[in-house]
Amino acid sequence: MLDATSLEVYRYAVGHPGWTRSGASEALGLTLRRLDDAIDDLSRRRLLSHRADDVDGLIAVSPDVALADLVDSDERALQELKTRINGQRREMSSLVPAFLEARKSALASTSIETLEDPHLIHRVLIDYGRDVTEKVYIAQPGQGSTADVHEESVRKDLELLQNGVRRRTLYDTSTRDHVPTRKAVHAIAGGGGEFGVLPFIPLRILIFDEKLALLGRQQSRDDKAALVVRDSSLITIFTHLFDVAWEISEPFLAPPRVDSPLNGLQRSILQGLAGGLSDESIARRLDINVRTCRRHIAFMLETLRADSRFQAALKARDAGWV
Repeated sequence: MLDATSLEVYRYAVGHPGWTRSGASEALGLTLRRLDDAIDDLSRRRLLSHRADDVDGLIAVSPDVALADLVDSDERALQELKTRINGQRREMSSLVPAFLEARKSALASTSIETLEDPHLIHRVLIDYGRDVTEKVYIAQPGQGSTADVHEESVRKDLELLQNGVRRRTLYDTSTRDHVPTRKAVHAIAGGGGEFGVLPFIPLRILIFDEKLALLGRQQSRDDKAALVVRDSSLITIFTHLFDVAWEISEPFLAPPRVDSPLNGLQRSILQGLAGGLSDESIARRLDINVRTCRRHIAFMLETLRADSRFQAALKARDAGWV
């Protein structure tokens, strides 16, 4: 910003065409040194310009003209950069169809392939999700996705259901208490989607018709890679396994049989305790950290007035809570 002295000199120059340094110094009460500093500042900003007929004479320049003079070269450079970026974007975009077609052919030539890139996994899901005609079966471990992820899923699933595609999903029992998941289930179930729950979902799997199965590799908690299976025999086996799991599952939206003070996550933890699993194994199955798991176990021991983990599981089962 202009300092007070420079602003004062600029106002004087605007109001006094043909002004001189000595006249400005006397009129404004400024030393020639301070006046020259202000003139240098205004000149750098293109607000003062030398008169063509007088090298020592200065005239005031309007701010809009000064701005144009200051940024003209930068604007030209920016425009050239935008033109270059747009050209590169058009060039790369023109290659996308060829890439996807070639990639799809390469994927189709192998019965099983490992995909490490989450973006490529997403593209495979979109491609086959668009072409599905009969059914989509999903087994989803963990505690449920975010509201943003579910919002996109609801829209796509309702479109599939409108096209006559059968849509079944198995969730972990604990997700009944996960608000975003429950809202998404209500929305999709209203369109004909089916949802079941099991105490434990061992792996993430998506089955599209009899064409493709996508399995989470799950070598570690942070492993995002997927196995893409196109072998028809393997897909048939995965479909049979899903059907068996579906038969023994409970409806997601079914009311609890017995009023229980425990939430869905705690009931799932109790299932693990009853099976003799360690805290670490239970936490890994439910996609929670061990500290959270142990905090819930301590709460349930107190609530059930149990002296041991095994006794807590027995008491909860006798009460019909699990």
